[in-house]
Amino acid sequence: MEAKDLPLLVIGAGRGGTSILAACLDGHPRIVMRSEYRSAGLLMGDSFPIAATASLIDDRLTAFRAACDDEVLKHPGRVWGNKITTEQIGGLEEHNALNDARVDVVERFVGAMTGYRIVFILRHGASCVDSKVRRTGQPPVRAAIKWCYAARLFERLRAARALAFWCRYENLVSDPKRVLAELCDCLGLPYDAAMLSQTDNGDLLLPEYRHGRFLAEKATEIPSLSPELGALLRPWLERLGYA
Repeated sequence: MEAKDLPLLVIGAGRGGTSILAACLDGHPRIVMRSEYRSAGLLMGDSFPIAATASLIDDRLTAFRAACDDEVLKHPGRVWGNKITTEQIGGLEEHNALNDARVDVVERFVGAMTGYRIVFILRHGASCVDSKVRRTGQPPVRAAIKWCYAARLFERLRAARALAFWCRYENLVSDPKRVLAELCDCLGLPYDAAMLSQTDNGDLLLPEYRHGRFLAEKATEIPSLSPELGALLRPWLERLGYA
């Protein structure tokens, strides 16, 4: 398989822009995207019983890879992709909670998904936390910790040179044509303007996420959080280049 035909994984924090980026990619005539296909069931184990704690991470990753590979084979001539969240990858950390011998979850994940190109999208932590709390009712501290994990995961993937491309949500919504053209160039595919018309994609975007346009104002409307949450996020915001 040529590099330009290799499958994709779009990864980012929950409420971090993975859905809109996946929808844009799905608008490309050469790409077919799925949303969180088997990721909660297999990576987090929601529908995958634990057969043996010592092999938990390998069992889940093997099953997830097999499920994705099966879907790739169903779309000959197309680039197949799956968008997943960092929280779902975080489900693999349960292996370390159940075993004395710790494993490097990021290293295991990257190794298991060799041949899949990873596209990561970053979003300001305050925006992710605020959105997650409002949409899901999740406790703010829990949402903040999950975003910090997403930031750490991004840093690890970038240091391991495991990313085919990464972008900021703020740049995607404020200048989508430029970001998507750069992404296509990195994937070895021609840019297609149809990618810009996916803000109402009914297959990949929930009704409340369909706005008929890119929400450019979201690039600058950063919510205020409590001082306690701000202190939790600030070190990672600074490391990721957010003022």
